[in-house]
Amino acid sequence: MHMRNQEERRFTVNLTHKKKYQFLSRASEDGRPHGQPYLSDEPDPIGDNAGPSTPALLATALGHCLSAALMEALRHSHVDVLGCDTDATAVVRPNQEGLPRVHHVEVTVRPRLAERHPRIDRCAEIFENYCTVTSSVKRGVDVRVRVEWQIDGADAGSSHE
Repeated sequence: MHMRNQEERRFTVNLTHKKKYQFLSRASEDGRPHGQPYLSDEPDPIGDNAGPSTPALLATALGHCLSAALMEALRHSHVDVLGCDTDATAVVRPNQEGLPRVHHVEVTVRPRLAERHPRIDRCAEIFENYCTVTSSVKRGVDVRVRVEWQIDGADAGSSHE
């Protein structure tokens, strides 16, 4: 994320209760809306699964930020990126008190490249340092990141953890 020569940036989400455990969220920065409103809900049996759960939203933030950070590192290295698919899974387990907690998040980023480039291994080594969300969250949650390179025309890509 770029700071745009600012000392801080403030990202706000306004949540409005709709019914049961459903909330409609509107994201913004300094009063400027970011995208469309989105619904979140609790998973069954408490909620209705009408929208992403809070663990899924955490996984989304981590997966998105990691994907964007890797794509930015590749762009700066002049690597031709054709696309990127990412899977992010928040694993919830009971803690010692029996309360559900995010135990860890598994993220697999699969950038599709036109060809193998000599700088991709270096990009894989450094990109996590530039992921604002992961660098902040991993102080309290184990975030397990894997990169699986998809090289156009190749049978199988290599991976980096």
